[in-house]
Amino acid sequence: MNMNNLTTWVYPASATFRTYQYKIVQAALFENTLVTLPTGLGKTFIASTVMFNYYRWFSDGNIFFLAPTRVLLKQQMVAFMQTITEIPVTDIVELTGGLRPDVRKRMYTKHRVFFMTP
Repeated sequence: MNMNNLTTWVYPASATFRTYQYKIVQAALFENTLVTLPTGLGKTFIASTVMFNYYRWFSDGNIFFLAPTRVLLKQQMVAFMQTITEIPVTDIVELTGGLRPDVRKRMYTKHRVFFMTP
């Protein structure tokens, strides 16, 4: 755990600042939160921002993002990496059911941010 980082949280600069996104991120960082928004209103940006802050706060922790399909998973992963550039690409990995258990086990020891299908 990085005690210095726990005193702050980061909100990435984006082309368009949206107050509702900022407020949702702030709530999601400190409370149990379920976000439901129509397509195109920034759910991926919100999730990416929350994930980034937990990445900063808990240096030994892992982050899991689950999506129901591989297509959606890939879309979310690409958007995350375009939004949050401070996380090294080497810490991010895509895990799907097509990978053997021994490969997944090895990935758990080498990466911290996992994009996965259930």
